[in-house]
Amino acid sequence: MSQPARVPARTNKRTAIDEVLGVFRHVPPSKTLDHLGRFLSTWTGTDKSLMTVQYSSKAIVGVLLFLHGLRARLSLATANKVPSGVTRLTALADIIGDARILYRIWGIVPMIQWLISLERTPPPTKLLLQVERIQAWSMVVYCPMEALAYLGYHKVLNISPQRQGWLWKHALRLWLLYVVLQFVHIVEDNRLLRSRAKALERSRGHPQPHASKKSDQAEPLSEEQLTTRRMWDEIQERKDALVTNFWVYFGYLPPSVHWAVPSGVMAESWVGFFGAIAAIGGMITTWKATA
Repeated sequence: MSQPARVPARTNKRTAIDEVLGVFRHVPPSKTLDHLGRFLSTWTGTDKSLMTVQYSSKAIVGVLLFLHGLRARLSLATANKVPSGVTRLTALADIIGDARILYRIWGIVPMIQWLISLERTPPPTKLLLQVERIQAWSMVVYCPMEALAYLGYHKVLNISPQRQGWLWKHALRLWLLYVVLQFVHIVEDNRLLRSRAKALERSRGHPQPHASKKSDQAEPLSEEQLTTRRMWDEIQERKDALVTNFWVYFGYLPPSVHWAVPSGVMAESWVGFFGAIAAIGGMITTWKATA
């Protein structure tokens, strides 16, 4: 009976190609990188990241032009030519702005979902319900108006420049309405949060302070105390979220007024400054939500 052919033993010796192509075997897993992946995989995470670059670029352009103006006043030789960074950053901001509009061209879908959800799981007060209804309806009208104006601007649809201007103007006024109503929402949310904190204080008091790390004889907290602490922690988290939300819409408000007024009310550098505040606040909110 013939012997079976012997299979050559596999070796684990790594070749030079293995070392080059497998260089990432030396990189340990990263929770931060995993978190970044989750963050950028969301629509909001990607949009706010692009928005931060877009409006920061506008703000930096304003600073560069200001410095250029100072050099011109001092009659410096280099002041005759606008810095190349101005042209490049302006182009970058324009490309990102265009991409963000295209990216949200289907934005009406989540707005319709929002309206459906509102009627099935309404907010805790009538005021919040009416505010969110108006906000959602304003976005249902805003989204197709923006999409039509955008497609007309890029010659996809045969829409005259005058009609495009009308669509942009009224769409941006709807966005301004949404932003203003969000401040009403924040005030009402804050009122409800304060009422909840007062009720919790009356029923359970304040939580026992966290034990010092240096204390070896700290008594363990009871289940009741742990529950009280969790409830106060939830209130603090909600308060922090409200503060961040306020800064987001504080950043949105001046540019929204600027866009809603045909002649504008501020320079593009200020639009960039306030827009960057809104974008960074949105990034913080989404980063926490994807933790």
